[in-house]
Amino acid sequence: MRLQGEIAIVTGAGRGIGKEIALALAAEGASIAAVARTLSDLEQTVAEIKEAGGDAIALSRDLTDISQVQSMVDAVVEKYGKIDILVNNAGGYPKEIYDITKNQAIKIWDWSEEQWDQIIKTNLKIPFLCTNKVIPEMIKQKKGNIINISSRMGRIASQMGAYACAKAGIVTLTKTTAIQAQEYGIRCNAIAPTILDTPGQRAYNHSVGQDEIKMGNADCMGKAALYLICDAPEVMTGQVLDLFPTV
Repeated sequence: MRLQGEIAIVTGAGRGIGKEIALALAAEGASIAAVARTLSDLEQTVAEIKEAGGDAIALSRDLTDISQVQSMVDAVVEKYGKIDILVNNAGGYPKEIYDITKNQAIKIWDWSEEQWDQIIKTNLKIPFLCTNKVIPEMIKQKKGNIINISSRMGRIASQMGAYACAKAGIVTLTKTTAIQAQEYGIRCNAIAPTILDTPGQRAYNHSVGQDEIKMGNADCMGKAALYLICDAPEVMTGQVLDLFPTV
């Protein structure tokens, strides 16, 4: 129970990667604030945590809205008195960014402004807003741990347009946050996974005719998050943990 007494916010915790991380942190004793838009998904995550003897609350919020981000922070502080861990996982991409008729991602010159803005907002603005509102609470206690979820697509050249650009932005957001927050005892690192086997990813693969694509096991994300929080050296900050083959 290495995280006994710790309070963790996990965004996008209703399913997939966020759920895996929430369950892993809870298994080590952390109390979890599971946050996403869909309350029914969050309630399932919370139920599983409680069934295993853990503690969790579900908070339905639109995290693209700064007032709702502040409401999330206020609710967690009111319930638990502090915030020790923030996992910025919420994000994703719509099937419309892939042209199934041509079996390729939409070209950068064919993106609409609305598509671009929406994906940047979902994948880069949300982590910024959550970090912006959570760090002041961490500064009060002179400690904290932030984990941002990037992607393999943000680490190498990718066809995935705005999504890849947003996930690359996560890497720089991580490093900037680490530099600026380290004097307050706050660490910020990122995880960049390959394509993982989650219900959402399987549904996306099916929608674009790629059911055969090879995927990694999603439980690796919980293990990676625990490593960064519990096992990594205290001086490790501003780093990206790549979870994909390099050869």
